[in-house]
Amino acid sequence: MNRIVTFSQYGGPQVLSIQKQNKVSDLLNDEVLVNMSAYALNRANVLFREGNYINQAQFPSRIGVEAVGIVEKIGEDVLNFSVGDRVNLVAPENESTSGYFADFNIVNQNNLLPVPSALTDLEAATCWVPFLTLYKNFVEADFVKEGSWVILPAASSSVTLAANQLARHFGAKTIGLTRTRDKVEQLKALGFDEIVVTQEEDIEKRVKEITGGGADFAFDPVGGANLTQIINSMKYGSEVCVYGLLAGNTTELPIFPMMLSGVKISCYTVLELFIDPIRAKQAINFFFPLFEQRKLLPIVDSQVFELNQIVNAFEYLESNQQVGKVVIQK
Repeated sequence: MNRIVTFSQYGGPQVLSIQKQNKVSDLLNDEVLVNMSAYALNRANVLFREGNYINQAQFPSRIGVEAVGIVEKIGEDVLNFSVGDRVNLVAPENESTSGYFADFNIVNQNNLLPVPSALTDLEAATCWVPFLTLYKNFVEADFVKEGSWVILPAASSSVTLAANQLARHFGAKTIGLTRTRDKVEQLKALGFDEIVVTQEEDIEKRVKEITGGGADFAFDPVGGANLTQIINSMKYGSEVCVYGLLAGNTTELPIFPMMLSGVKISCYTVLELFIDPIRAKQAINFFFPLFEQRKLLPIVDSQVFELNQIVNAFEYLESNQQVGKVVIQK
């Protein structure tokens, strides 16, 4: 039997349900049957479930884009994976038909990545997407250098925590932005150089006090009203990358602050990397040894759920109580 998380209308966590189907094990030649171990929840899953994402659902729809499991069976043409291998599942071409929140998944071999042996299943469930999201701006574009100051909004999110680690690995200094004081001590313990509480402090004033003149790069998953303050906090001609919509689907573009500051704004989704096999391989080769040496580690929230608690897991994610990735174990 295979439990599969599905939804048949857009809405909150309550639209999700678990359907039971017979386990399917007939494979095409390039497919792999994976017995799942753990799954990571993403903000993109929330947008997809609500009907606010890049891709629209086809009902009844599956859900889930990031997970880890064990290879149970392989097709005749599968070359790089064997039965018993631990594998990461990343970015299906169609989340509606192939979302990963299920006991078993049939996956094209091109949607599998190796799992660093040094990581636990809970860590491995979320090792690739957060760190691969950083690759273009932090590694390829080289916006983060030794001694530079980096602004990181949504400081307790999994990608931001990964960005903090990678920035510090490069010798940069980090300023985490968080709305309230609830998580400040946890965030300091996770290595941020400075924390700005945005509901209490003026972002521009605090960043300029901290940096002595402005930040060098900002990696922003929020957008919204704080974007203008972030732009005003930057050094002249620096870069801001917006890669998320946590403040909502619409963000006003602050033209005059951009003109006066010379700040350049770009937008990014990790899907850009997944559709380029050469760049994706380069990114994997960059991060893999750092995972194996545990120099970079996915941060998993202390509250772990089971698959039959899928509604509770999403409610927890959307309550913004977590620090790090919310993970479900089978």
